[in-house]
Amino acid sequence: MQIELQAELFRRYPKFFRSPGRRLVDPNVISGLENRLLDDMAPIDERGIECGNGWFALIDRLSRACENEIDTLMAQGAPKEGWPRIAQIKEKFGGLRFYVHGPLSDDLREQIVQAEHEGSLCICERCGAAGKLREGRWRRTYCDNCEVETF
Repeated sequence: MQIELQAELFRRYPKFFRSPGRRLVDPNVISGLENRLLDDMAPIDERGIECGNGWFALIDRLSRACENEIDTLMAQGAPKEGWPRIAQIKEKFGGLRFYVHGPLSDDLREQIVQAEHEGSLCICERCGAAGKLREGRWRRTYCDNCEVETF
């Protein structure tokens, strides 16, 4: 994704796209963990958003939902280390992958799953027009025009 579009997402959702720090981890998830705070560095911090511009609106919608979830957690007094934070956004097998560190409500998890498994497979990754999953050497979701330009 173009740097300008990434910067716009980071500007719109500063709590969700915050710089890495420490995050709380449930000791039931990692057994024997003495210190429940782990480094929160993630692939997004090194590589940015790894997909085409066409999925900007889809990523924007998911990021807004995550930022709203953080606002709810803040109102409940949750510490910053307990908020969700983006880990990675990328294309894989023609679909969007949206990975988050931290707690998420069931509703938000369902929104992410739906966007990954249904939404992104109907939107051209390059331009955002209606698209479909294209099989070939690489699986990509493109509209008819972008498929012709690419191949």
